[in-house]
Amino acid sequence: MNDAIGQIVERFKSGKRTRILAFGSSNTERRLPGMHWFDCLELAIKNKYGRVHTCINTGIGGDTSRGLLRRFEEDAAMYHPHLVFITIGCNDANPANNLTVPEFEANLLELHRRFAGLDCGVVFQTYYAVIPGQCEPALLKGFYRNMDVVRRVAADSGAALIDHLARWELLRKTCPEKYLPLMQDALHVNARGNMLMGVDIARRFGAAFGKDSLDYWAEALVLQQLMDELENKRKDEEA
Repeated sequence: MNDAIGQIVERFKSGKRTRILAFGSSNTERRLPGMHWFDCLELAIKNKYGRVHTCINTGIGGDTSRGLLRRFEEDAAMYHPHLVFITIGCNDANPANNLTVPEFEANLLELHRRFAGLDCGVVFQTYYAVIPGQCEPALLKGFYRNMDVVRRVAADSGAALIDHLARWELLRKTCPEKYLPLMQDALHVNARGNMLMGVDIARRFGAAFGKDSLDYWAEALVLQQLMDELENKRKDEEA
């Protein structure tokens, strides 16, 4: 288990109150009816560890890494979080925002530095899979490039990484009939997609949902198992 996540899990187990921040763009903003991935995590933590946490969401649609730095003090530092999820990069890939790869990488590293200065653990996340045929080619190319940057920065900084894209791409390519119903549009998941992200995130924290509510989470859990199988198959083929 990654240190940042492991330390927070130990904090949960000890019963210490823990503030968790979600910091990003429209993938993070609470903008749709139904469950959000951050809601899923909150409920799973409560079920496993009790009410030991406060979840704070300051996601804003359309934001970039440049924007996260600009609003860092007001929307992040003032809450003194113990853990932050940073999910950013698609809008940075939009040519209209004129944000280069070196700047994007530098911005992520600076975000990590600032949160580390608050003694806050960092979890970088890649996005879910987007719908390639419905994206502008320049944006699509930049999106995949930026997700690679997120992976590299997480490795270089020692931050935790939850690589949704790697798992979702396998689902998109192998089972498009199961992937497409998870999407609101080419660049955003719907409530069902959010729930799949949520169960994957919750599992990284050793958190799960109560037996009395498993019917509610059934689709997400079945899809999670399918992604596990696809991932294991890929690893076997690469071995």
